[in-house]
Amino acid sequence: MLKTMKTGWTMAWHQPFAVCALFIYNLIWGLVLYSMIRSVVVPLLHRYPGNDLSREAVQLFWVEGQFQIMKTDLIQYYLWWGCALLAARMLLSPLLNAGIYYSVEHTEMNAGYRFVQGMQKLGLPFLGLYILQILLSAAPLYLLVPKVLDGYNKHLTLESLAWNILPLIGGYLLYLFLLQTVFMYVQFGKLNGKSSAHSLRLLLRNTLPVLLLAFTLLLITVAISAAVMTSAMIWAGFAAVAGVQAYRFIHMFCKMWAITSQYALWNAKEE
Repeated sequence: MLKTMKTGWTMAWHQPFAVCALFIYNLIWGLVLYSMIRSVVVPLLHRYPGNDLSREAVQLFWVEGQFQIMKTDLIQYYLWWGCALLAARMLLSPLLNAGIYYSVEHTEMNAGYRFVQGMQKLGLPFLGLYILQILLSAAPLYLLVPKVLDGYNKHLTLESLAWNILPLIGGYLLYLFLLQTVFMYVQFGKLNGKSSAHSLRLLLRNTLPVLLLAFTLLLITVAISAAVMTSAMIWAGFAAVAGVQAYRFIHMFCKMWAITSQYALWNAKEE
């Protein structure tokens, strides 16, 4: 496994264009979301009654807010914006993945050219796989959300609530982790002209090394995230801001490393 991780590291190191594209995409997406949320939250905070006003003023604030949401079309503006952003992400994310996966395979081409070529050649099949992945990711919520709400209503203490809800949430996160790994190998198959059945057979034959590799890289990413967030809380200031921004770039490199390591394992098992 260490050899595969080393090979994946080398492959990821030779993908600076794709890593930068990931970083810029997530940076722009974060700025857009921040601007949208800020445009909603800041005006509300300005109107929220302070500690100097009575409890009745606070209650009046919440009643007025409920009235505007339930009886006016104020919420429709934000719903349309939310749907537009969701549609944009569902369109751009698979295109970006197509460029990244194609770049990993065709290193003999110019970095920018192969990225664009991947978007053109694999964009449509990757879009279909992305939509299917979203649907499969959301399907368990139909059963999970009612159980979580039911547990919230039945349990009186946070401890009992946690014991009831956390296993469900943990199981759902594990499901998402496995689903992401499955679709990664299906995308490798699309990249190499193989069928989805072929990709799934290869994955099933090598389930243990695939999951061990994916889990190890996930732990490394989580450890880096925890270290950065802890240091940001301890050493607040410009150094913390610079560290968080540098972490975002490192996080994108770790995502690329996870892809290239799995692709190195794919190539090894295909031979």
